[in-house]
Amino acid sequence: MRLRGTSLVLALLALFAHEAIAGPQASPPRTLLWVWDRPQLFSAPPEGTGIAYLHATVRLSGTQSRTTWRQWPLRIAPGITVIPVVHVTLDNLAPSPVDDAQQQAIARALEHAAAHSRSGWVQLDFEARRSQREAYVALLGRLQPLRANVRLSATALASWCMDDPWLPAGLLDEVVPMYFRMGADSARIRQRLQATGAATVPACRDAAGLLLGESWPALGGNVKRRYVFHTGAWKNEDFEKIDTRDTHP
Repeated sequence: MRLRGTSLVLALLALFAHEAIAGPQASPPRTLLWVWDRPQLFSAPPEGTGIAYLHATVRLSGTQSRTTWRQWPLRIAPGITVIPVVHVTLDNLAPSPVDDAQQQAIARALEHAAAHSRSGWVQLDFEARRSQREAYVALLGRLQPLRANVRLSATALASWCMDDPWLPAGLLDEVVPMYFRMGADSARIRQRLQATGAATVPACRDAAGLLLGESWPALGGNVKRRYVFHTGAWKNEDFEKIDTRDTHP
């Protein structure tokens, strides 16, 4: 049954209250599953695997913002690393300046996620457009006090980690380049990774975002952590397609 509004918040509180954070924690496991807002169709992830779940979505349209919380309940056994993710979406018909009020909305969603993190980590998923980069940097500056209590991870377009290195990595604890659905840049980036086994930007070398069902690029032994995305809902049989021991499926 789907939960909405206050009921959802209460459900999340009940799930995570027994594991409140107490400052930054140890590094997440080598493999984490991105679990979006869909029904949960698995009983437990493989041993040594964590969960990065969609906690909230902040929708930006023009100068407006609207935050929605996870609708489907998440039931994860104690002891599993769980990282809440705040996803920012953009309206293609009404470009957003990511102004001060919108930055505040995103920051509030991340603060809420931090309050419910049982891993000491939160993640920001925001594919900022070129015109929004200055605002994105201002947002990261606004989030720095949050890093006193949790570590801040952020996804990045693969190009940001190769030949367009604009992201100020010093304001983040982890950068996760998304090595899937790379469009016109795909062949060039894959060739670069095949040749070097690593992103051009050093801050992007510790983590990788991958897609189940799409061939994974050559990453050598550099990647400490990988986040795996599923276009649908995770099922127990999907876990057989992931080798949690190395960086290749």
